Amino acid sequence: MLTNAARYGCSEKIFNVEIQQLGLPKDHAAAMCRVLHTHADAIRQKLIDKAFRINELQSVRNVTSLGETPQNCATLELKISQELVDGLPKDTTHTVNIECAQLGALLDEMKLARDIMLKYENKEST
Repeated sequence: MLTNAARYGCSEKIFNVEIQQLGLPKDHAAAMCRVLHTHADAIRQKLIDKAFRINELQSVRNVTSLGETPQNCATLELKISQELVDGLPKDTTHTVNIECAQLGALLDEMKLARDIMLKYENKEST
């Protein structure tokens, strides 16, 4: 109950009323509200730190080599953390070939995606 109250930013007053409606005695509800008041920020931070993250791109490396990479292409190595493989998270590495002409468009799209993510990240921190 404390975790969900902290996660969703429930006020102490509302939390107190809700847990009393569930049958918790008034004294116990007050004690839980004190814990929520004292530790809500720490609980939220722990939730953020332990959030289940999948398919997180760890690195991109250019591994283009003459003779092995198709003409007019670049070979990239993508390291992905916690990719779901057969339903289980696993660290993986993928090698992909991409036409050199498409690299500029890919870079532009990735920059746009980064800017959008930064915009949302800045909204959350304000």
